[in-house]
Amino acid sequence: MRRHRVVLGACVVAALAALAAPASRALADPIVVRSGKVVLPITGLAIELPRDARKGATWKLSGSWSLTEGGAAFDGRDVVDLEVGGKLVAGNWIHLGYFNAGGCAAVVEELDVADRWRAEADLYGLHFQIAGGLWDFENELGKVPALALCTPAERGGSLLLYHFFLEARPPAGKAGIAVIAKDKLLDRVARAWKAGKTGPVLTTRRPEIRRRGDLAAVRTVTLAQSKLEVALPDDGFVWLARSPADGSSDFLDRMAPSLPDVTIEVATVPGQTCAALQAGLVGAATVVAEPPPLGVPAGWVAYPTIAVEDRHERVICRDVGQAALIAGLLVAPKTAPAARDFGPYAPVLQALVDAAGR
Repeated sequence: MRRHRVVLGACVVAALAALAAPASRALADPIVVRSGKVVLPITGLAIELPRDARKGATWKLSGSWSLTEGGAAFDGRDVVDLEVGGKLVAGNWIHLGYFNAGGCAAVVEELDVADRWRAEADLYGLHFQIAGGLWDFENELGKVPALALCTPAERGGSLLLYHFFLEARPPAGKAGIAVIAKDKLLDRVARAWKAGKTGPVLTTRRPEIRRRGDLAAVRTVTLAQSKLEVALPDDGFVWLARSPADGSSDFLDRMAPSLPDVTIEVATVPGQTCAALQAGLVGAATVVAEPPPLGVPAGWVAYPTIAVEDRHERVICRDVGQAALIAGLLVAPKTAPAARDFGPYAPVLQALVDAAGR
């Protein structure tokens, strides 16, 4: 089954409404960086922060996430603010994924600001839907020009950027597009997303990342198809559980970090063993010729890799009691070395074993 996230991120209205205080106060323990390579903890994008030539210029990195709709949806963003001489001069939010509002045109249409306007533009080698206007922070920041920029990917999902002009003399209206066209940070973020440049990161263990809402990443979820009650581990990731009504499998989607795009398909087959199931499962699929997967935990047996639409699914199986527990790893891009490595997901695989054992 093709990977599909129910929701990632919030519509622009919800996202902007969350910023009820100045960006410097709304975020938890930002990390201060002059320049250099970083991995953004919510999106997983690997970028190199540009060096601003102004004296005392620094980047402040932070972010936040929440599970919404009772744990059925996810909202998260990386925040990269620019300060010069201790004063905030620009704010940037970075979102990835599928949005409640729909496609990019609908997403930017949700920007609720005064003096609102719409545009389209080619920036950073991509085509963006853009909306702008004056956002009122209702505090000492007052009204500032804000832009929402969204571009879709052929592989699915979208990149959504917010930019807030906080300097003393910000550009007015559509003049802001010409200004951000030269913005080195947004250029590097967009090009990293287009190229799929990512790095390893444990989102929930990063001190600059704040959890919004009551639901924690470490929680118990019920998988409707397999009936497993899974105690999700403290592995540094944020997982979303879903069970399509028209299928026989459950899915755990890794929402943070968003990239690489990771899903674990889960199924249990009562009264069967892994050895007995292998021929039937593999024989009904298109087998991909490649070496066995890496990092397979002890007790699990690796099946041959199978092709599932636009993905490769690395499948492993474990006998638990009187049933076979099957887990399939789907990662995009499918040919990346990390797509064959079960090692980072050993804690959640053990949680599945424990649930099946109960």
